[in-house]
Amino acid sequence: MLHLQNVSFEFGGNYLFRDIDWFIKPRERIGLIGKNGAGKSTLLKLIMGKYDIREGSINKAGGVNLGYLSQDMISEDGNQTILEHAKGAFKRAMFLGAELEKLYTLLETDPSDENIQRMADYQEEFDALDGYNMDNKTAEILEGLGFKTADLSRPMQEFSGGWRMRVVLAKMLLEEPDIMLMDEPTNHLDLPSIEWLENYLSGYPGSVIIVSHDREFLNKMINKTAELSNNKLYLWDGNYDFYLQAKVERDDLIGRQAANQEQYIKEQEKFINRFKAKASKAKAVQSRVKMVEKIEKIEVIQEDKSNLKIDFKVGKQSGKVVMELNKITQGFNNKLLFDDVNREIVRGDKIALIGANGTGKSTFLSIIADELPFTGERKQGHNVVPSFYAQHQLESLHMEYEILEELQYDAPHKTDMELRSMLGCFLFAGDDVFKKVKVLSGGEKARVSLAKTLVSEANFLLLDEPTNHLDIDSIEIIIEALKRYEGTLIFVSHNRYFIEKLANKVWWIEDEEVKEYPGTYHEYNYKLEQDKLNPPKVEVRKKTSVSSSENSVDSKNTWKQKDEKIEQVKKLQKQLDGKEEQLKNAKSHGASLEAKLAEAANLTPEDFESLSKEYAASTASIKSITTECDALLEAIMELED
Repeated sequence: MLHLQNVSFEFGGNYLFRDIDWFIKPRERIGLIGKNGAGKSTLLKLIMGKYDIREGSINKAGGVNLGYLSQDMISEDGNQTILEHAKGAFKRAMFLGAELEKLYTLLETDPSDENIQRMADYQEEFDALDGYNMDNKTAEILEGLGFKTADLSRPMQEFSGGWRMRVVLAKMLLEEPDIMLMDEPTNHLDLPSIEWLENYLSGYPGSVIIVSHDREFLNKMINKTAELSNNKLYLWDGNYDFYLQAKVERDDLIGRQAANQEQYIKEQEKFINRFKAKASKAKAVQSRVKMVEKIEKIEVIQEDKSNLKIDFKVGKQSGKVVMELNKITQGFNNKLLFDDVNREIVRGDKIALIGANGTGKSTFLSIIADELPFTGERKQGHNVVPSFYAQHQLESLHMEYEILEELQYDAPHKTDMELRSMLGCFLFAGDDVFKKVKVLSGGEKARVSLAKTLVSEANFLLLDEPTNHLDIDSIEIIIEALKRYEGTLIFVSHNRYFIEKLANKVWWIEDEEVKEYPGTYHEYNYKLEQDKLNPPKVEVRKKTSVSSSENSVDSKNTWKQKDEKIEQVKKLQKQLDGKEEQLKNAKSHGASLEAKLAEAANLTPEDFESLSKEYAASTASIKSITTECDALLEAIMELED
């Protein structure tokens, strides 16, 4: 169908890839992967003819048509309705429909044989193209991608960029090209829409090439992996997980083969050097010289994935209860998002907040972060230090700062090396860290903002779509760091792999409620499947009026008890602060004594004995104060429970 032959592409004097030879066959599902900057999107644009090919050729079989979904393809015609724009996929059918309308009118005044024949020809072709079903097909695809029926008659300009991207995707699906090139197709989709797209593509008769950072999506969709790495394209049969396993085995095999070859060459060179001066061995020596020269060196594939490991530290431990949410109600434009929600977040929770787009996930996260007004009560626990990442946080970046400076502003306690390692995980390598924030793209600014959130040493992280602008390797590093994170985490994400690896609870928004499943995402999905097989009995939720006299009395008693606890906590916290200051001074004194003892050779026996006794007393004092601190902290936590 499509053959890339010896294709190379250089940009700014550097090659992104060289001598690619790739044959794309019918019905292949290919995942095109590689680190950010490896050239994945560029390769798709080359195939589409958006860039000129200077080296090599791309040969397409006759009649093969291509479809392309780019990350930045948003329609300029904002006045068209959603339905009209997506129906643009049926160009010929729409032309025929318009011509038939004209002919119906014309036949009333000129029923000539020529016009009747044209009508018959057009009608036959229109039927063959299933023209009468255009609206139904288009609506089915759009609604599968998350649009409501009422949305279809609204103009494009009323929707955000993410929703308009869905319309562009719908149009391409309706065009049914022989080969679809899809650059991050899930970026603007919620979980139900991603699952719908997976089901749709599984029965698609053409070939599909997908660039994606969504590991679960790749595993479900592809049967072949194309990896751009070290300026070359490597092809593998199987999905992404199979590729990872096979790649390790291949690299290990090549490494052993290269080592054996190197040992063999050394042995031959040893023979050559030993006998090159002997005339009787001249023939044998020359034979081995020629043999060594003809050996084609096995090239060890240099892994370009960084082995970075980062940690998101916690400055101080929070109380057991991080957040209490009582009777939370919120809505916009006369639409209720959630009503009378009661939830509790406990220290150590890693909660995934999921739901279809428009259900209020980001809104609920913003309420938890105390960034939106609401009805109800939000009670933050003891010693809780939150840090919130969301797209609007980009506005708080210092545009005149360099990237490294921006992180130093929030983490002055960290070394430049630590911050540069952190930035490496967010795809800023080498001199990139000295770029001004103001020159960065939206995606790059989002990565800087996420890095600032995670470097803050907060003990409560709130993350809204944190993986959107990261590649698979970076997501893996972030996952491992968040697994080790000792604080509390709540996040919104449509990346199922990210959710499965991190969440120990799932909150989902449905029917104006925030429901909870106390387990992993895999266990949550299993529960959904079981519920489909054995539907639970529906219980009508009874709402009680918060203004009733009984509730009012209960509320007064509760608040009185809470006020008493708050006063006790304040007293204990004051004592704890004093003890922590003592502990700090004691540790400083102990370190000073330890340093003096390290120079024992310069001390008299009497001084050494005196210093040793003082050091022993200091150690005992540190232990005693630490015990008192722990007891006070435990007492505070018990009051907060």
